[in-house]
Amino acid sequence: MAVAAGGVAGEAVADEAPAFIAHRAVYDLTLDRLAAKSSVQGARGRIVYEFSGNACDGWAMSLRQVVQIDSEDGQTVSDTLATSWEDVAGRTFRFANQNLVDRNVREMSEGRAERAADGSVVVQIAKPAEGRVELGSGVVFPTQHMRRLIETARKGETILSVKVFDGTEAGRKVYDTMGVVGRAIAPGAEGSLEPVLRVPELKDTRRWPVTVSYFEAGSDQQTPIYTLGFELFENGISRDLTLDYGDFRLKGAMTTLDILPPTPCR
Repeated sequence: MAVAAGGVAGEAVADEAPAFIAHRAVYDLTLDRLAAKSSVQGARGRIVYEFSGNACDGWAMSLRQVVQIDSEDGQTVSDTLATSWEDVAGRTFRFANQNLVDRNVREMSEGRAERAADGSVVVQIAKPAEGRVELGSGVVFPTQHMRRLIETARKGETILSVKVFDGTEAGRKVYDTMGVVGRAIAPGAEGSLEPVLRVPELKDTRRWPVTVSYFEAGSDQQTPIYTLGFELFENGISRDLTLDYGDFRLKGAMTTLDILPPTPCR
């Protein structure tokens, strides 16, 4: 959307579904901040993120995140791989997650979540052990969450509080999340963008600074488990990441962006 369109055009599209774009992005992670009593002495890593599919059938996501942490006790390497598929209507969510620490499996999960007509979600878990979990209603999946963040931003609202299920923690975890959306950054404000982001697909695309804090569901604890910060483009691409784990924070700078062709609709 061009800058000259202003608020009126923004209101006209506020209720339309975001037009996500298939892409592959690489982010280099560096240590950004340490808490006063943190045992972490250094950290670095990389994220490779791919989002593909189409607006007819659904969207697939794959993420590989490798982080090396130097602490008083030595060096640790965490290697996380997550893949998922979510239909456009947010009715079905398939997931597979694995986390290795120093090449040893620390956590894994695989399964499928289905939303019933009344909005309630049931998860059929295949790994680490077969099981069934009823999550109730009011739970959204990751692509739904991103869609709602963009819709919140388009309406000029600043807060989105929603429960999110992403299949982690043995496929049983639901997070309470608090999303805060900042003021829109108009298309054409490219001076601060990485060269890899200066592509035709983003030339006329707004973006917003977003912070999402993740909490234990149903807990009164005020401190988040972790907090993600990023600038979110209207088509689903993110830049300028921050990953805050409490005792340390990582910053992610995009080094590669490939716009992918959409998967043909069936």
